[in-house]
Amino acid sequence: MKILNICLLIITIFLFSNSTIYSQENNYWNIQYGTRSTLLGGAVIGSVSDLSATFYNPGAIALFPDVKFILSAQVYQLDNYLIKDGAAKGKDLEFSNIVPSPNFVAFDFDFDFLGDDRLALSILTRQNADVEFSTRIIDSLDVVQSDPGKESFAGGINLERKFNDVWGGITFSSKLNNVIGVGLTGYIAYRSHKASSITILEALLSTGQIASYSEINNYSFTNCRALLKGGIGINLNPLTLGLTVTSPGLNLFGSGSVGTHLFASGADSTRFNSNYQDDINSKFNSSWALGIGGAYRLGNFKIHLSSEWYDAINKYNILDTEHYISQSSGEMLTNDLSHEAKSIINYGLGLDYFANDSLIFSMSFTKDQSAYVANTTTNLAPSSAWDLIHIAAGSTFPLWKTEITVGIVYSTGAQTLNNSINISPDSEDESINRQSEFKYSQIKVLLGFEL
Repeated sequence: MKILNICLLIITIFLFSNSTIYSQENNYWNIQYGTRSTLLGGAVIGSVSDLSATFYNPGAIALFPDVKFILSAQVYQLDNYLIKDGAAKGKDLEFSNIVPSPNFVAFDFDFDFLGDDRLALSILTRQNADVEFSTRIIDSLDVVQSDPGKESFAGGINLERKFNDVWGGITFSSKLNNVIGVGLTGYIAYRSHKASSITILEALLSTGQIASYSEINNYSFTNCRALLKGGIGINLNPLTLGLTVTSPGLNLFGSGSVGTHLFASGADSTRFNSNYQDDINSKFNSSWALGIGGAYRLGNFKIHLSSEWYDAINKYNILDTEHYISQSSGEMLTNDLSHEAKSIINYGLGLDYFANDSLIFSMSFTKDQSAYVANTTTNLAPSSAWDLIHIAAGSTFPLWKTEITVGIVYSTGAQTLNNSINISPDSEDESINRQSEFKYSQIKVLLGFEL
C-alpha cells in the first residue's frame, strides 16, 4: 500500500505532531522561575536575588537581607510550529496554540529559633505538556500500487499527550560568615504521563476488497522520586559567585501501562500484533548536574553569567514490559517504554540596567542545548533534537507595597528530520521517505509579584 500526494500530508502532520509534543523532554532550561530570574533567563546561579534561589542556588538565600513571598505568574505562552514545504513545495504547514504557562511559588518560614538561618518552601513545574491533535481525509486516490486506478480512501490520525512533572521542595540555608552561604533543597518530584496515537488508513480496491492499516499505541505512568540540590553563594560585593550540584533522582514508587496494536491487511501483506500490559513498575531517571555562575555590578549595569553541565543518562526502560509473541508471524516482540539522554552544557548571559534604586530594566540570552541522542532507539523522546535559544526582556518597579515584574520571553529552535513510514510492513519498496524542516517558536508573557 503506497500513500501519495495528499496522503503525504497526513503522514507529515503525524510526524510533525509527534515531534512537537516531545520537545520538552530533551531541554532542561526551557522553563524559568521567579520574577527577575526569568528576565535574566535563569542565568542567576551566582546572583539570584529572590526566592527562586530555592531552585537556582539554595546557598544564596541566607545572604539575602530580606526574604519576601514570591508569586511568579507567566500568564500565557504562545507556541508555534512550522513545517517548511510540509504540504507541498512552497506550501508550509503551521500549528499554533495558546496555553497557560507553568507557575512558581515560594515563601520562607519566619521562625525565631532559626536565627540568621533560612527555611523556605517552594513548588514548581519542572516540565509539562498538554497536546491533542487530529486530522482526517476522505477522497478518491491511487494509494495501492498493485491495484489499477483510484481507490476510495479514508484515513485519519489522532494524537494525545499530557504530562506534568511537579517538584515540591524544602530549602535550608545558612551563613558560614558574612560572605559565604550554603544551602540544600530536598525535592519530592511527582510525574504523571499519558500518551496515545491512533493511525487508521483504509482503501476500497477495485476487487471489492478493503486494504487497511491501523496502528494504536498508548502508554501511561506515574512516578515519584526524591532528589537534592545543594548550593554555595559568595558575596564579594560588587562581585557575587555561585556553585550548585543536583543529584540524580531516587525512584520511590510508580506504575504504568502500555499497549500496542498493529493491523495491516488487503494489500499483499498481512500483519497482526497486539499486546497490552498494566501494573508495571515505573522508573524515571534524571542526571547529575553541576552549575556555576557569577555577576558583577559596574555603575548602573550588572552582568550575569551562568553555565550548567548535565551528565548523560544511559538507556533504560521506564516501563520494563514482558516480551510478547506476534499473532501473525510468531516472532518475539517488545513494547518497552525507554529513554536516554546525552551530556550537555547550557549557558546564559543576563544584563541589568538600574535606572534608579527602584526601577530596573533587564534582558538576557540563554542557549538551551538538546540532550537528544542521535539515532537513538528510545521511544519516550524519539525526535526532538533542536537546541533552543531564549531571549528575555522586561522591567521591575514598585507599585504601592508590591514589587512588580513584567516582561516577555521569546524562544526559538529548528531541526531537519529524515522520516520513513512503511505502510506495508512486509515491503520495503512501499515505504515513504521524506525530509522535513521543523521550526519552533514560543512567546511567554510574564507578570510577577513580590510581597
